[in-house]
Amino acid sequence: MEIIPLSPALGAEIRGVDASGPIDDAIFAKIRRAWHDHLVILLRGQALDEDAQLRFAERFGELSPIHTPQYAAANRAVMYIGNRKKDGKLVGALPLGEMQFHTDQCYQERPAAGTMLYSIEIPSSGGNTLFANGYKAYDALPAETRQKVEGLKALNVYDYDGVQERKSMVAPEAGIFYAHPVARTHPATGRKALYVNRLMTHSIEGLPKDQSDPLLALMFDTIERPEFVYEHRWRVGDLLLWDNRCTLHARRDFNPNENRWMRRVTIKGDKPR
Repeated sequence: MEIIPLSPALGAEIRGVDASGPIDDAIFAKIRRAWHDHLVILLRGQALDEDAQLRFAERFGELSPIHTPQYAAANRAVMYIGNRKKDGKLVGALPLGEMQFHTDQCYQERPAAGTMLYSIEIPSSGGNTLFANGYKAYDALPAETRQKVEGLKALNVYDYDGVQERKSMVAPEAGIFYAHPVARTHPATGRKALYVNRLMTHSIEGLPKDQSDPLLALMFDTIERPEFVYEHRWRVGDLLLWDNRCTLHARRDFNPNENRWMRRVTIKGDKPR
């Protein structure tokens, strides 16, 4: 087993591990440690059916059921993401287009701790996934800003009717929403990471709009600084797990006439603190 960093910002490739087979506890402990150290881990060239991916994901914790049943597979922990069609209709979740930086399920009381994505079909170009390091973004804030956001919560909103196509944030009552700390503490590492995102964070609780908006804009811009971001260029057979508690992710646009098809499993998290 080898652990090869993917970028100065975050991420590591793990080589010499077959995720479809048995993995002893000592090796798995190293995999988990790499996940905590590097925030995103990648295993290339994997051949996984649903059951094999689920078995591997369950080593990291209890799996979370899909909140959008229309996109769930026979196993409710599995979701397919992409633009394949059946009878002329799109059948995957989040099928097309660019998506801004966000964290999965931040609008739920207990957002996912981790998200595991397995690539089955990819376009010839585009559709890359970008990951941002929430630890580095928090540390890079001016000291007075870190002090200002201490103890504050942000309201995160999701609109199931097509959040990624909207150019402006929907009102909380128009979607599903929950408030979480602006900066959350990772339960395993004890480090603080920014937990706001451009796609779904609506406002900071307790602050008027003329204070909340510029503060959020500063944090969004900090999160998205190029030196804090790793861009993943997918290959078929990539298995990628990111830590939703300290990373954000975004998607590049791609040719809608080519297929992009991924299998997603999420690991249940705790309530952010």
